[in-house]
Amino acid sequence: MSWQEYIDNQLLGTGKIVQAAIYGQNGSLWATSKGFSLSPEEVTTLVESFVDSAKIQENGIYCNGVKYFTLSHDEENIHGKKGAGGVVSVKTNQAVIIGVYNDKTTPGAANKVVGDLGDYLKNLNY
Repeated sequence: MSWQEYIDNQLLGTGKIVQAAIYGQNGSLWATSKGFSLSPEEVTTLVESFVDSAKIQENGIYCNGVKYFTLSHDEENIHGKKGAGGVVSVKTNQAVIIGVYNDKTTPGAANKVVGDLGDYLKNLNY
């Protein structure tokens, strides 16, 4: 399966995620949904925040120019909120998966969709 197919089928195809991207931990874009792109600074900050979350705790999480309030974070998961929607990011062995959800999806459902893809890619050593 191509990286784009993971975006289209495993994330957007669920109806729970409205925008998504997969970036390498080095900041390279692997795949994205139409109209969704993180700036190099946004990617770098997000990737670094899995180790040191000071920036996102202080300034929030920025994805595609949109600011999300940081809800929680650890070495593998980052969660942000904006209104009734939010963003979920999961770190795998080599990548970072980002999924944005809207008010029609619960945070738990979005976490499950992005987390399941993250677990699958980790099992493949990605």
